[in-house]
Amino acid sequence: MIRKLTVFLSILMLAGLFPAGVKGAGPVAGSCREITDMAGRKVKIPANITKVLATSPPPSTFVYMIAPEKLGGWFFSPAGQARKYIPEKFRHIPVLGWGRQVSNYEAYIAAHPDLVFTSYAAGADSSRVDLVQEKFGSIPVVCVDNTRDAVGYAQTLAFMGEILGVPERGRALVDYYQNVLQEVQQKVSGIAEKNKRRVYYAEKENGLATDPPGSCHSQLIEVCGGINVAQCKIASGRGMTQVTMESVLMWHPDIIITTSPEFVRHAYADETWKKVPAVQKQQIHCAPRMPFNWFDRPPGVNRIVGIPWTAHVLYPESFPENWVKTRVKTFFSLFYHYELTEAELLSLIR
Repeated sequence: MIRKLTVFLSILMLAGLFPAGVKGAGPVAGSCREITDMAGRKVKIPANITKVLATSPPPSTFVYMIAPEKLGGWFFSPAGQARKYIPEKFRHIPVLGWGRQVSNYEAYIAAHPDLVFTSYAAGADSSRVDLVQEKFGSIPVVCVDNTRDAVGYAQTLAFMGEILGVPERGRALVDYYQNVLQEVQQKVSGIAEKNKRRVYYAEKENGLATDPPGSCHSQLIEVCGGINVAQCKIASGRGMTQVTMESVLMWHPDIIITTSPEFVRHAYADETWKKVPAVQKQQIHCAPRMPFNWFDRPPGVNRIVGIPWTAHVLYPESFPENWVKTRVKTFFSLFYHYELTEAELLSLIR
């Protein structure tokens, strides 16, 4: 009877070790475990993950945020002034580039990662992933979802936290993200349609490229209760639909958001742009880019900090400067592992 009870308790203790956030996770068999990735694929991965790579910017940023010591290579590395916001101990991480280019597969394999993360859109054809897996041979490829949806990061943060063996880190980041997102969405949900800010997203140096409603690139405008005034088709691929100056004048935006400092200088100096209400009111806001862009490009998890920033830009009366300062400082500490000084904080949000 005692022997049976001991065996039963041992089974219960082992069951408590299984990652709850990894769908289909089973017992550790030798040095591997089988998980179900976010594309529904059964994948065997090492039980202990020490180094991972990613085939595009968003998942590599996820890894840096959750377990930076396990990121074996950036897709691209913060450079110039942005580099200062990466702690010294993580600045040595090499840059390996795009994993789907045949010329780079050898570099990825030579780095000996335990697994490779790749982005996957829900409902997409998984045959592409199978081809990527063939290229990587025995190195497991794990699909992660929602890397381009600003309101869908929670599941991916939790999933990758489990895969990387730091579920508590994943949960901490999820808690921050969901609290900020819910707070912003609850406040802006009560704004009457007639009082919503009309926003134009100006891309390229001349400002005559944009991404309309429904595009992942301009998503934070709608998430934060604004009206994206662009009435044009979504361009396939990288986006950036070309528009005319006449269209911008007709759309009559109250606020312009851009990621181009060159455009800001151009708009304030150009006589035609000066006819736009947002320019007349000096309401052109250039999204911070340190260490990654807060608003777009890549349209990944780096935009979490852009949620409080965009809400502040659109509705400073509801989201004052002290409010956004607190949330940005906490974000940098949790996600970028960097403690902002007051001077750095002000230079970023202003």
